[in-house]
Amino acid sequence: MGTIIGLLLGAAAGAAAGYYAGSYLGSRPVNWYSADIAKLGPGPENDLIRYGRDLIVNTPRHIGKNATDPATRYAGNDLSCQNCHLNAGLQRFAAPFVSTFTTFPMMVDDHVLTLTDRINGCMRRSLNGEDLPSEGREMEAIVAYLKFVGKGTPEGVRVPGMGLRPIENPTSPPDARRGEAVYVQLCVTCHKEDGQGEAKPSPGVGYSIPPLWGEASFNAGAGMAKTAYAAS
Repeated sequence: MGTIIGLLLGAAAGAAAGYYAGSYLGSRPVNWYSADIAKLGPGPENDLIRYGRDLIVNTPRHIGKNATDPATRYAGNDLSCQNCHLNAGLQRFAAPFVSTFTTFPMMVDDHVLTLTDRINGCMRRSLNGEDLPSEGREMEAIVAYLKFVGKGTPEGVRVPGMGLRPIENPTSPPDARRGEAVYVQLCVTCHKEDGQGEAKPSPGVGYSIPPLWGEASFNAGAGMAKTAYAAS
């Protein structure tokens, strides 16, 4: 456990790079914006947006390892998208979605990365599962929700508050013993000594407090498995 906990003490300059990049359009600061889903009226398009939000908030119930419908058990765990993207992806510096739709597609390692590619990257890594069908209702709903919450944001601009809050570079390399002390001081009350968090009481599905490692958590390819992201 100590080796994994040691990651919590690390940070890297690359984690902070770009978190404030694109915060200005020319010389003008771009204001934070998030649409109000409560104001949506009836209709199939708005129903799709609402379903997209529900997929973010109640991921395990719909597409988790123990989803209600066995045919939609795409994830390999019962984590929720909201475990990382807080407040349904609307909270500043908590990996929000506010300018996600307007910054895709993008070039990554000389390849065009589409929004559906990015979503399925989370499905494979953070949710330790398989891809959502690109033309399936779940993928369409998530994309519709991301488009909705990004309404009004400039194309290609990361508005202030996107990503994670930058942290100072460490003055020493990650250390498991110091990491364990930090975990005991700041994390163990919620995530427990074994790092497995707290499951929702029945009939709930998923976790009130997510597990940080192990078979029920994200895999080594997830962003949270990277030292700097975990430390942020």
